[in-house]
Amino acid sequence: MKKAVIFLVFGLLVFSSCTKTEDKPDIVIDIKVSKEGYFPNDITVPYGKVVLFRITALDDGISAGYGSNNVGHCFYIMLPYDVMVENIKKGETKEVKVKMVYPGDFLFTCPYCSGIFPTKGDLHVVR
Repeated sequence: MKKAVIFLVFGLLVFSSCTKTEDKPDIVIDIKVSKEGYFPNDITVPYGKVVLFRITALDDGISAGYGSNNVGHCFYIMLPYDVMVENIKKGETKEVKVKMVYPGDFLFTCPYCSGIFPTKGDLHVVR
């Protein structure tokens, strides 16, 4: 039983770590994020391809603890992808390459401000 649990945990770590990649992208998607949300906020990509997401912040986002320390925006593709790009400041573009290994519909969001602003979107990975 102990070996099965260890194997399961190891398998989950391997699968969750294999979505982020340094491979050459097949597709490039530019995303703008602001307090108004993500643009585009509905994205469809093919299964099995490497997608380069380029995320640009159009405004300051939210401050840490609502104080003066600005943390900007982030881009988080929920589980099973579990890919996060943090602290995207106004005017800044950050990139992440993701291998689309799980087909289906997934949420992407900014955990920093999603409870305050409409910063969420849908990612569709189709076969």
